[in-house]
Amino acid sequence: MFTIGGLIIHLALPLKTTVCWEVLTIILLTILMIEVKMSNFEQSAGNQQINFLVGSSETKRSPLRSSIFTVNEDIVRVIKYKLINHHARSGRKLSNKPRLEKEDNIEQFTPLKVYSNFKQDRDLILKQEKDKSGIYCLVNKINKHVYIGSSIHLANRMKNYLNTSFLNSRQNSNMPIIKALLKYDQDNFSLLILEYVDIKNITNRETFYITSVVPYYNVLKQGYSSLGYVHTEETKNLLSKLAKNRTHSLETKGLICRRLTGENNPFYNKNHSLESKRRMMEANSAYPVYVYNSYKELLVIFPSVLTLAKLIKSNHPTLVEVIKENKLFRGEWYLDNVPYHIEDKPKISNWESNDCKILIENINNNSHIRKAIFVYDKNLNCIDKYDGVTVAAKALKLNHLTIKTSALNKEIYNGFLFSYERLH
Repeated sequence: MFTIGGLIIHLALPLKTTVCWEVLTIILLTILMIEVKMSNFEQSAGNQQINFLVGSSETKRSPLRSSIFTVNEDIVRVIKYKLINHHARSGRKLSNKPRLEKEDNIEQFTPLKVYSNFKQDRDLILKQEKDKSGIYCLVNKINKHVYIGSSIHLANRMKNYLNTSFLNSRQNSNMPIIKALLKYDQDNFSLLILEYVDIKNITNRETFYITSVVPYYNVLKQGYSSLGYVHTEETKNLLSKLAKNRTHSLETKGLICRRLTGENNPFYNKNHSLESKRRMMEANSAYPVYVYNSYKELLVIFPSVLTLAKLIKSNHPTLVEVIKENKLFRGEWYLDNVPYHIEDKPKISNWESNDCKILIENINNNSHIRKAIFVYDKNLNCIDKYDGVTVAAKALKLNHLTIKTSALNKEIYNGFLFSYERLH
């Protein structure tokens, strides 16, 4: 005699190792639905009224048919429950989650560099990874979970990860790797440099490592970069409006101040070198400028490089270079940040006076001169001064290379001695 129990026994045994329980349940449900249809057909033959409204979401059923559906649904639930218990006893897990590849499979790659202690190796990392772009991996030494990332400035990225203020910022609070760094501390992470990559290929290489390693801490399963993206004009205008008149509250300023004090400060426990201090002074024009003529006579003193640059239509870097190299500026003036002699007194005491305005006008009138050339005879008597080597070559009918060579080597040529500055 054909029974459902018999069918279960005959199907479950051969399919035990090859067919999952979901397939078996579907087969049983199909058989039960066939029985329901047969029952409905028999009830219709017995003049039981069953009406279906075609095209309507409602169906009129007799009480008898509803009870049949209920009975069969109960049977299905019982069968499914027994199947679940059977698989549980056999030690097989039932899960709807698809089986993933092995996570954190970083052992398959040999890194270019390994920093075993992320926090203690801070200085070494920032020094060796400066101005480099590539793919990196952060490894949690406690649970072995990893994170794969890329950056066009590896040193800057690592500096952020080592900054507690950056980790605690609201914009990063939902990132798994940030949470892990805060929870386990940077001491319990190691840094692997997997590959140095050109900026054009960095996203593709990051995707390759992510798909190969399947890192636990990565949210995105492929590389992403906004490098090269250009905002639309509408977006630029919106960002500009949002940035205007933006001021921090006193509370926010206090929080920023607290988060940048102590070890969180990038300059913590460091001092500027003398060279750095000198450069800062130059950048801020924090020194006076002494202006001498070609005879080394002090003419006037300006309060800063920037002040002089604005008056003579020049720029800060140019004047700083002139001061460093101590070369003649525009064919007639020397600039320095210290006096040649302590006893030097300027001919013009006030840089805002009319006399100084005349001097500034003369300097501006000579703006076309890059290197003046002085011509002397063999007795070192000054013959003339020209606005440049080319002008002197035309006037004296000599080759300009000859004049340059004579000026550099300070050699007399054809009775002439050429120089880029006055000799006395």
